[in-house]
Parts: sequence; structure tokens; C-alpha cells
Amino acid sequence: MFRYLIGRLFWSIFLFLALTLVAYVLSALSRRQDTAKDPTLTRRMQNIASLGLLVAAATVTLAAVDWMMSLNPHWSSTIYGLYLIIGALVAAMAFTVLVALYLSRRAPLEGEFRPVHFHDYGKLLLAFVMVWAYFSVSQFLIVWSGNLPEETSWYQGRMLGGWRVVSLALVFLHFAFPFVLLLSRDLKRDAGKLARVAALLLVMRWVDVYWLAAPAFSPNHVSFHWLDAMLPIALCSIWLWLFLGQLQSRPLLPLGEPFLKEALGHD
Repeated sequence: MFRYLIGRLFWSIFLFLALTLVAYVLSALSRRQDTAKDPTLTRRMQNIASLGLLVAAATVTLAAVDWMMSLNPHWSSTIYGLYLIIGALVAAMAFTVLVALYLSRRAPLEGEFRPVHFHDYGKLLLAFVMVWAYFSVSQFLIVWSGNLPEETSWYQGRMLGGWRVVSLALVFLHFAFPFVLLLSRDLKRDAGKLARVAALLLVMRWVDVYWLAAPAFSPNHVSFHWLDAMLPIALCSIWLWLFLGQLQSRPLLPLGEPFLKEALGHD
């Protein structure tokens, strides 16, 4: 058992290092682009980012199976990794909206963000929410149509008892309500209103991950421990501290980006 745990620990470290390496290389090239203004660096970053997407897809899928799906060893899903990947994209886009709103109200980017920029963010957020719902319904319909006990038991624990409320909350607050709001062109062009939808989706992303993991330990009723909230708060605080440190130490605009002028003048 001890050797198994050590093996899982080293495997987790490897997954983190793989993603960290891609992020570090892209960050280093971006820093060079700010000073050298070499147009060839843009193409290099695009090539590395393409490879990074494959690395991210593989590592997130493996981590999802190892850390989350393994909590229910008698149940499996081939779409599980994609489900968590698109959930991460929803969270990333929602966070981008909140950061953009923060920067748009402070120097030196005050006045640089236009309603059309937030409109584009809103359209991407809407698209990711729709894909998340598509994966969710696809997985449910396949399990429902197959009607196999080893598969339906996973949903049975989440659709009965106390977990039914959490499931309904995900349907309405992670998809239906944001979907209806994000259909509005006026809302997407209003940074403040769009930020409220983004904040709601960030909260629901935590609820979704909790809904995936917690029923394995408490299948009959919703069980909540203070560590369930404090752990993600602690991890997010550390991440935000590192993120804000990088934000303060580097230019807020990609000065060497050849399409920067067109992006700022986008209308």
C-alpha cells in the first residue's frame, strides 16, 4: 500500500511538472518578445502552444481518471477527461472576464478595453458553457440508454436523496441561467453584468467538482466539512498570490505582439 501511494505521488508530481514546463517555456518566450520584438517568436509560441494543448489534454485526462474517477472503481466514462477539461475552460474564461474588468478600471489599461472586447469574452464563455452542458447530457444519455447497473449506480447516488438538490443546482445555475443571460448582446457588452455571470460560474465550477467527488464518501446525503471549502480557498489564494506577482512584474500588454495594434483597435 505504501509503495502504491508513493507511486501515485510521483505520478502526480510528473503531471504537474509537464504542465509547468509548457507554461514556463511560453512565459519565457513571451518575456523575450516584450524586449526583443522579434516576430518569429510569435510563430514559435504558437507551435509550442499547439503541443501544449496536447500535453494539457493528456495530463488533465490522466489526472481526472487517477484522482476523481477512481473514487468509484466500478464506474467508468470515456468522456470524463473531456468533461473536466471543458469545465476548466469555463473557469479560465470566467476568471479572464473578472481580471479584464479589474484592469479596465485601473491605469494603465483604463480606457483600453471596449465593450466589443467583453462581448467577445462573453461569446467564448457562452460557447464553453454550452459545450460543458453537451458533454454532461451526452454522458447521461449514454448511461441512461445502456441501463447497466454498474453505470447507473453512479448517477443514482447523485439524483436521489440530498444530492438531487446539488444536481438541480448544476442544471439551472451552471447552464440554464447563465445560458439565458449570455444570449443577451447587451449583457455581454456590459462588463459589470458579465462579471457577475462569470463569478457565478466560478462558484458553480467548485460545486461541480464537489458533486463529482463527494458522493463517493457520502452517497446518501450531502456531507460538508469545513476543509471542503478551506482547501480550495487556500490553493486559490496561493495561485492568486503567484499570479498577481507576475502581473505586477511584467508589462500588461504584449509589447512585441505583431497584432497588438489591431487587437486594441478591434471594433
